[in-house]
Amino acid sequence: MKHVVFAHRKLSFGGGERVLLEQVAALADLPVQVTVLFRKEPDRRDIEPELRRRNPNVTEVIHLPGAWGAFRWLRRNRPDLLVVCNHKGVQRALPWLDRLGPHLPAVVTLHEHYERHLRKYRGIRRFVDRWLCTYDFTAAVRGHLGAAPCSIIHPLYPRPEAAAATAAERGAARAQLGVPEGAVVVGYAGQMDARKATTDVVRFASALRGRLALPLHLLLAGREDRPYAQEIQDALEDENLVGHCTRAGALKDLAPAFTALDLYVMTSRNEGFFPIALIEAMERGVPVLAPTVGGIGSVLKDGEGGFLIRKPDDRRSIDPALLAAAAARLAPLLADPAAWQAQRERAHAFGTALTRGYDAAAKFREAVAAWL
Repeated sequence: MKHVVFAHRKLSFGGGERVLLEQVAALADLPVQVTVLFRKEPDRRDIEPELRRRNPNVTEVIHLPGAWGAFRWLRRNRPDLLVVCNHKGVQRALPWLDRLGPHLPAVVTLHEHYERHLRKYRGIRRFVDRWLCTYDFTAAVRGHLGAAPCSIIHPLYPRPEAAAATAAERGAARAQLGVPEGAVVVGYAGQMDARKATTDVVRFASALRGRLALPLHLLLAGREDRPYAQEIQDALEDENLVGHCTRAGALKDLAPAFTALDLYVMTSRNEGFFPIALIEAMERGVPVLAPTVGGIGSVLKDGEGGFLIRKPDDRRSIDPALLAAAAARLAPLLADPAAWQAQRERAHAFGTALTRGYDAAAKFREAVAAWL
């Protein structure tokens, strides 16, 4: 029985962890033993139950952060294939494994085309047999990491058919979360930290509020990174939005938060291919505003249930002038019920169609077939 080891950064919920889970699940029908190694947050194994449920051949899930421990474990177990994504301990062990044996076939999952992201893998580029890119940034890989083959596998996985939220469902979700029924509700659902730049969602809401005749309410739902939570509070106070904001916190189910929104706002400094949160919003008939980071600008059609902020880099926050321009563009649409209903319908059509007919699991099996 072949043995495949997935070496990942962490097992808490997130877009990269969803890719890991689907890669593991893609091997479920093959006679392949699976081990998962991870390096951060040893007490947060959020996706472990689903990993084991989706693939019964997962034999071990091991917190193994350091290079020395990774080297000893890999040298002792000698897997047939390593699938790596930002596990620094395993990456540092690869040169020593190549020098002292055994050489392990390795493929690496890359989520972003930015040099800062690709630079993490320069030290192991000679030991990588294939790069797995979540959108087509082959030229960047060639420029920074060399000539190993690239497979383009969009992280688009089958999802249950979703109906757009009705007005009654929106009202029920707002009542559940304590959000005013008569307001225009904009906001964000998901992890909140400096990379997600949630304070820019606050600043956009403030700019929009100044252009709307209707009352505006901001909804923030999801786990707030502890040091970043104070920055969110400071931004709310600076923009006089404390009394016009609901911070729902880490909900067991974010569905009501998505359903309650009129507009989903993402202001991340960087992202991968196309965040699942955007799909979750759009398939419920919630239009989205998002920056052109990662693969978002190559997928989202501006003005068709989604609106783009042209962001030129992956390091800085969105320029306040761009937030103000987006608010000025969207305020008239949000104030026009017929126009916004048309955007809701376009968002739902786009969100539900995006994952149809794309078999990412088959593409992953094809990419690693040589070692199985």
